[in-house]
Amino acid sequence: MDLIRINEVVEIFGLSSRTLRYYEEKGLIWSHYPEYKVQRHYDAAALERLKQIVVLRKLQIPIKDIATIFQSESTAVLTQAFVDKLDSLDGEIAALSELRQVVNDFLNQMVTKGIKRISAVPLLYEELEKRLIAAEEKSDTISVEKLSNINRKALRLHDVRIIRLPAVRILISRLKTGELITLDGDKMQNLFAAYGLTPTPGMRDCFYRCELGEWTMIRTIPQGYDNQTPYIDESFAGGLYAVASSFFEDMDDTFILLKGWVSKSENYEIDIARIEMIEEILPWDIAHKTGKYQQDVFIPIKMKEV
Repeated sequence: MDLIRINEVVEIFGLSSRTLRYYEEKGLIWSHYPEYKVQRHYDAAALERLKQIVVLRKLQIPIKDIATIFQSESTAVLTQAFVDKLDSLDGEIAALSELRQVVNDFLNQMVTKGIKRISAVPLLYEELEKRLIAAEEKSDTISVEKLSNINRKALRLHDVRIIRLPAVRILISRLKTGELITLDGDKMQNLFAAYGLTPTPGMRDCFYRCELGEWTMIRTIPQGYDNQTPYIDESFAGGLYAVASSFFEDMDDTFILLKGWVSKSENYEIDIARIEMIEEILPWDIAHKTGKYQQDVFIPIKMKEV
């Protein structure tokens, strides 16, 4: 049986190793650990399944629907997933078309009324809002709330933040013998629990970071911590990061979008000397119950030199 290392799969498909593990946790693909090998390997059947997943995700089919498709032997399930997606796209297209019409009306009103001062724009907005409300009473076409929903859908990176992480000591999910601990399921939550170091989502005390194609976990510890654990500890330099939130199934796209945002920035550039990271931000009990895992994506940055 021919097997391919996880690093090669990551390069071929343009996915992170963390995403591959997520697909495994959801039962979508599988991997093998050949004898005397520490990295995951994938067979031809798993790669073929992964191709199907990539295509379906590019079509924006949700992970839960993909799981249902693979569990069923009927093409009716796949057909229904496409029908649901088409309905969703039709709704978004119609809403965006309505938004375009409102923006066009707004512009025409500004030109027609000869508005030249920004202070007069609120008065024009009030007039248009009355028209929207009147239109809504006649038919379910558009509303102020609907415009807000459209805006949220249109802006894919909703909240880019610039933060500075402090320098700290950290434990790493790698044993002092050099062996990397595989981070599956709830292991991130419980890996260091026996040493009183259970992480809290959103508190900046625990991160994943990518090292040579593998995602490791790091957990902050006090400077004077006496490391009697079997895990490696080291100093973390901290620094500036661009940060955006993402649900797990969209994480790879969020990394790409956030890097694009940095590349267009007048003030920042990517700091290639440091490693990108993610942090769980949704409370564990809610994430496990809903099956939705939300992360903050961290891209290391630095100020551009003048």
